[in-house]
Amino acid sequence: AAFFANKGYTFIKINFSHNGIGKERLMEFTRLDLFSENNYSKEMADVARVLSWIEQESDLLYDELAIIGHSRGGGIALLSAFENKRIHKVVTWASIAQFDRFGTDAEKALWRESGYKNFYNARTQQDMKIGYQFLEDYEQNKDRLNIEKAVSGLQVPQLIIHGKNDEAVGFSSAQRLQKWNPKAQLFLLENANHVFGAQHPYEREILPEDLLKVCQKTHDFLQKENSFFKK
Repeated sequence: AAFFANKGYTFIKINFSHNGIGKERLMEFTRLDLFSENNYSKEMADVARVLSWIEQESDLLYDELAIIGHSRGGGIALLSAFENKRIHKVVTWASIAQFDRFGTDAEKALWRESGYKNFYNARTQQDMKIGYQFLEDYEQNKDRLNIEKAVSGLQVPQLIIHGKNDEAVGFSSAQRLQKWNPKAQLFLLENANHVFGAQHPYEREILPEDLLKVCQKTHDFLQKENSFFKK
């Protein structure tokens, strides 16, 4: 965010409403009750609400709107750019290519039977449960949540950035995204991992080398495409 702000952009960084982060302590998962009720449709609605606020209630100066999403957020960004004509450009960093990453049929059946699925957060040492409603939301909205359909139908400039050594979302995901939209630009970082050398919390004042390359490539793309949020 600071990188783009220093370049003269108005940059908005958001947390999804049900990501488990409370309002008081923005670096900790204090609202696991909200996390358990999260789903893709709620994340899509959050983006739409932010866009409406920018356009109708804020006093921000901007020429065009662009959206950037990382990992699973990349999928939400792509769907949002497809659905919302207010978005003029879309950039994804290490994005997924499909939302159905729920495991085997047996694992889904166990999720249904228990009512929740447990994710252990090794960094915070928390058990983070997500309700079965998450999977139900996906099943009920498969057509809307189809990333291939969204990317194939994009009418705005698209930039895909991915690390070749991504351990969480393989580089094949980036290749699939570009296959679905041959007009998209693909930028490969040969040795980059899923977080481009960063970590959370990040306490250094200088960006990691790979993440700096990602930010610069994104900046160049936005400049070339008549940059968004430019004062």
